[in-house]
Amino acid sequence: MEILAGAIVVATAGAVLIALLLRRRPSDVPLALLQQGMRADAAQVQQTLAELRAANAQALADMRAELQRSLGATEQQVLTQTGSTQRTLGELGATLAALGEQSTRIGELAKDVGSLNDLFRAPKLRGGFGELMLERLLADNLPATAYQLQYGYRDGSRVDAIVRFAGRIVPIDAKFPIESFNALVAAADDAERLSRRRAFVQQVKRHVDAVAKYIAPAEGTIDFAFLYFPAEAVYYSAAVAEPDLREYCSDRHVLPTSPNTLVAYLQMVSLGLRGLAMEERTRELNENIRRAGLEIENFRIMHDTLGKHLENATKKYAESLRGLDRAADAVEAVGRPLQTTQQTTLPLSGEEESTVRRLPFVARGDGR
Repeated sequence: MEILAGAIVVATAGAVLIALLLRRRPSDVPLALLQQGMRADAAQVQQTLAELRAANAQALADMRAELQRSLGATEQQVLTQTGSTQRTLGELGATLAALGEQSTRIGELAKDVGSLNDLFRAPKLRGGFGELMLERLLADNLPATAYQLQYGYRDGSRVDAIVRFAGRIVPIDAKFPIESFNALVAAADDAERLSRRRAFVQQVKRHVDAVAKYIAPAEGTIDFAFLYFPAEAVYYSAAVAEPDLREYCSDRHVLPTSPNTLVAYLQMVSLGLRGLAMEERTRELNENIRRAGLEIENFRIMHDTLGKHLENATKKYAESLRGLDRAADAVEAVGRPLQTTQQTTLPLSGEEESTVRRLPFVARGDGR
């Protein structure tokens, strides 16, 4: 289109130029020469127009090809996008169908939950559900040898579960006061809520009294028992929102727990029992050290006595050795030849001299 506009502009300029030449033609210029010039200009213009027409045709052909390529690419993109949109719509339809099925299942599950709630109205079924949750919690956090379910006491009573730490027993009993809790939640006004809260507190206190009976140090239990509430909301209402219940549980050595706090309490008990075991071991070591000190002191006394005995024996041995030497000297003196001119003088002590005097013959210098 730009080439065509240029050709039109060139042709218009040529025509204007010819008009100007005709208007300014001098009178002495021959008409034939002017016509010849005009024919030459017309031929030039025609040639230019032909070139412009050819260029314009080529440009139009190029534009047509480019437009076709653009239209082809756009058509391909549209087809691709259409296919992607169709696939997306198909996936969306499948997802909506799946959501519809899940909604149907949720409705059925809601009915089942309602039926389950009706089943939990029976205290025995609620107790069984609480024991099952307690069992799963212990199985997920403790080895099988560390706990026991339905542990029996010597008096015939049974606790839901016990946990063993360092030779001690931690009793745990599950309670599910859901009826009074639901009544408390469904209270319409403050007066009704106060009345139902009192009923809830009384029911929890009865559970606390029942669990406190499982504290039996004579059978190896610790000084506390755990009251397990399978529902966090019930635990919060019983152990957190009621200061009187906390004090009541503390007086009876009962610890309220929930699924989120039971394991933490068990770990705390484990650490405490380990500390007690270390303290007991330290006491035993101190006792053994004291006994070892007594044994060392007795050994020291015996060693001193033995030293004294050895000292006395050494003195006796020295004395006996000196006596033996004196006796040997006396015997040697007796065996010597007698001298008639001089009395034989023996270097005897008083005891040895008395012994010599008792001999039947005493050598004298005068021969008597």
